Amino acid sequence: MSEHDEWQATWHGLHDILGPKWTFHILRVLSEEPHGFNAIRDSLNGLTAPILSQRLKELRCHGLVERTVEATTPPTTIYSLTRTGTEIATRLQELESLVEINEQPTRDCSAETTDCRSEALADGCVTAANQC
Repeated sequence: MSEHDEWQATWHGLHDILGPKWTFHILRVLSEEPHGFNAIRDSLNGLTAPILSQRLKELRCHGLVERTVEATTPPTTIYSLTRTGTEIATRLQELESLVEINEQPTRDCSAETTDCRSEALADGCVTAANQC
């Protein structure tokens, strides 16, 4: 496999792991502290229980999240980041400073870009920091 093929395979793998909707958000919430299922769902507006359940299963499968069941009545399920999950979440948080959300952009965000991002940001433009 050539170097070109290797980095492409790696980036495809990153997309497979981190690309599904809500994955970044779940990692961000769990980077603060372990949470129960309902606490995660309640902290993320718009996240449904079925999607959260699916994302947590995927993140566990990829080795980024672990699930602990405490012997209480009823049983308490706690989700936390693994060492690898913590490392990835830390690196993603480092990227936060590179992105700005501009409610009144100083440069034109094309209709295509605005439409593409309307789900996450209805009345603004997401840009690289210091680019507007």
